[in-house]
Amino acid sequence: MSFICKNVDMLTNRKRIQIEMIKKDITAASIGRTINVTRTAVLRAIKGELKSKKLRKAIADALGTQVNELWPDESKKKAA
Repeated sequence: MSFICKNVDMLTNRKRIQIEMIKKDITAASIGRTINVTRTAVLRAIKGELKSKKLRKAIADALGTQVNELWPDESKKKAA
């Protein structure tokens, strides 16, 4: 998946994820229902407050992408 706003440095990962969710008409609640968590937990994962692999995978799956595309900074940290 390629984000329309990918080259805009001022957009945070959070904003890019929210834009994709809006474009695809996906809600935090609908993602939460797929893995039996609250929409608040999903929103906290999008904000980066929760780093749950399960939550991040569910968000990426819902958006049709990979976790490392949504949170590239985390992938770079693991590689280092």
